Amino acid sequence: MALPPPPGSLAGTTILITGANTGLGLESAKRLATAGAALVVTARSQAKADGAVKDVLATVPGTSVTGLELDLASLASIKSFPDRLAKAVGGEAPIDVLLNNAGVMAIPERVETSDGFEKTVGVNHLGHYALVAALLPLLKKAKDGFRIINVSSDAHRFASAGAISDALDKKLDPEYSAWGNYGVSKAANVLFTVELQRRIEAAGLAGSAVTLHPGVVQTDLARYIVGGVAAEDTRLSETAPPPTGIGKFLKEKVLDNVVIPVANGANTQVFLAAAADTGGDRKKAGGLFFDKMKAVKANAPSTDAALAKRLWQLSEELTGAKIPL
Repeated sequence: MALPPPPGSLAGTTILITGANTGLGLESAKRLATAGAALVVTARSQAKADGAVKDVLATVPGTSVTGLELDLASLASIKSFPDRLAKAVGGEAPIDVLLNNAGVMAIPERVETSDGFEKTVGVNHLGHYALVAALLPLLKKAKDGFRIINVSSDAHRFASAGAISDALDKKLDPEYSAWGNYGVSKAANVLFTVELQRRIEAAGLAGSAVTLHPGVVQTDLARYIVGGVAAEDTRLSETAPPPTGIGKFLKEKVLDNVVIPVANGANTQVFLAAAADTGGDRKKAGGLFFDKMKAVKANAPSTDAALAKRLWQLSEELTGAKIPL
């Protein structure tokens, strides 16, 4: 069941959503707009971003929504984004909530981003790390505090401490495995959130960072699972099970009782974007992992402080982006 924030409850709040042209991102955009938020919706191309704007306006006519191209597989696109955003909105407007929603999953073979990173980790973690670095000055302008939401997955539990450490040793490019790299990327989302929150608190900033598992959702994130291309009626998002016989399961719709609709899958990230967990206070509840709109325990390796610091330092080295915290 979709749970929208009350109408008007987010008036005066600006929310930026990555990967907002489809699935969880688009559903989140529509519901947050219904609550009165001003939106910045991004996608890998301007045409897709424009499509997201059209879809949001069809749901909430007259809402404030800006669509911009943002390719998380390109550091150049990320670095140029703040200037392009300023031109689009007429100045350096504050961002109250950054919803890092975009992601890729289970790419069958190793593919590189334009900067030479393995794409799963490059998009899911390094791209969003660099985006936080680029946007933190605008987040710090939020008058009532900011919140950064990193959409992770229960797939972070696929990654053991050894697998995470090995990935760090190998510059986030371990021997490629579609599900292994996906698990590492989702563990990285949690580790990044843990270290980001620690640094936000140490800097005395009015803000928080949280992460979440949305569920097994009917979106196009699993476009690679069946024959390399997602069938239109067999789409999954975060944390489909490891691929032992998964093609057969999908085709026979065995997972129909597990997979949830997009409207339900977006509940937790919409809940966190509205800061409904803290009565609207974006400065609280930092560093937590949420599932079904409740804080739950992530696995131990993904919350390990030493691994989180190593990931932060390596992310800074690889991207050349420095988050000023």
